[in-house]
Amino acid sequence: MRKRHASCASIVSVLMLLLTMPFASASGASTDSQVNGFQLDFFQVEGHHSTDLLNLNGTANMPLHAAQWRLFDQQGDADSPPLLTGDYLSSVTPSGEQRWSWTLVVDVSHLNCTCVLTITQDDELHSTRAHINLYIGDTNHRPVLQQPMQSTYLLVGGDLEISIDAITPFDTLDDSVISFTVCEAPNAVCLKEPEPMKMNSTLSDKLHLHLNATTLTLDDGIWKITVVLSDRALTASNPISYTLQLDRNAPVVLLTSSIQQLQPSVGTAEDGSVEAVVYEGEEIFFTAEVSDGYEGESEVLTWSKVSPNGQVSAFSDASFIPPASVTLRPDVAGEWSVILLVRDSAGHLVKTTSTFTVANTAPVAQVFLDGLQIQQADVLVAPTGDSWVLNATKTTDTDNDLTSLRYKWYVDGALIQTQGPVFDSAKINTTGSHEIELVVIDDDGAESRLVFSLDIPQDQVSGSEGMLGSNYFTLGLVFIIGLAGFLLARMGSSEPETSLPKWQRKK
Repeated sequence: MRKRHASCASIVSVLMLLLTMPFASASGASTDSQVNGFQLDFFQVEGHHSTDLLNLNGTANMPLHAAQWRLFDQQGDADSPPLLTGDYLSSVTPSGEQRWSWTLVVDVSHLNCTCVLTITQDDELHSTRAHINLYIGDTNHRPVLQQPMQSTYLLVGGDLEISIDAITPFDTLDDSVISFTVCEAPNAVCLKEPEPMKMNSTLSDKLHLHLNATTLTLDDGIWKITVVLSDRALTASNPISYTLQLDRNAPVVLLTSSIQQLQPSVGTAEDGSVEAVVYEGEEIFFTAEVSDGYEGESEVLTWSKVSPNGQVSAFSDASFIPPASVTLRPDVAGEWSVILLVRDSAGHLVKTTSTFTVANTAPVAQVFLDGLQIQQADVLVAPTGDSWVLNATKTTDTDNDLTSLRYKWYVDGALIQTQGPVFDSAKINTTGSHEIELVVIDDDGAESRLVFSLDIPQDQVSGSEGMLGSNYFTLGLVFIIGLAGFLLARMGSSEPETSLPKWQRKK
């Protein structure tokens, strides 16, 4: 009797060992979940059937001692509680280097559903989840569509194929029917009610959608496409949705400026005719209007400028008003270009160029004599006995030209000084009327001339013989008169002082 019990115990042990042994990976599909290098495989295929006892197994590349499992009804709401739960797998055993085999045995005899079982492993380093779709019991079974690998697809031209995993209770997709609904959804929400639409599709081991940019009867836009599969028993699957961004055309870019008329761009054309003239230092505004023809489109704008010497540079952050507008103050005369590159989310690139001529601003010569500004053709008389200075430092020009201005001073047609904006009286050593001309020249060769006359009295010329000459008698007489005047001033008999202008124009 004891031998019989021992024999039965051995048979049970062998059966349990067989249940815990993993099937060869080639015998069935696996569901992989990899997060931070973690991997968990099922050895059962999607749509695995079970009635009384659910028996699942697989492998993982880390221990699953903290794994939890949940069994959900596919037709339930997202917030519906699981049909069955468990905090541990039935067994986890090492089966190789960095490899563990696992099993899960659950009594499902009371269930009839199209279900999904999830295994979740959470620890300090990893958080991962694997799932498998199951048919449990004999009723309430329906087809199941898996969400595509991507949530959004882009079609700009040519063909696009989207593959969707699908299972049915009959283990085949033969005689299944596919239906589609479409709505425009730039923000993942339909703007209108979805409408049915026919799309080119085929069924083999998967559902394959074939989209062609030329034959697809949809306008450019962002579309939400919903797919439903009905099996041979006309039972509908769960609906799945994905987003299709259809963009066959490049965006239209309108570049305007404060000096040019509206110019539409054409493709990647780079032509930009010279149409407008501005002056150095004048502020110019450029504004771009971009449209891709549908809601939800997005573009990236890149601005650059080309100076007359051919140097390409970007605009500084301070040049942007909003992102679609920039300002420019050209500081060099010549031909300038502003280039705008627009790239939309579909990869289309549009280049628009605005070219214009910057004219040089000529300097304006300004000369001052002891605070008196000299005008063109003025005639001035220098006061007797004083030195004087002609000051042209207030000559105006654009900021970039001021430091490079050249000054030429002419006296009676002769070039006297070629450097500096200041001209002093020591440069003239003869009396009488002199014509003085100042020529100011900038780095572009533009010049400004100021011509005026200056009368120099005889006593103002250093080293000349004036009206006093060398007559010692006259000098003595002047000395006596001066001494007498000084004594009278000391006695309080001086007259009140009068204020006279230092410089005066001849009338």
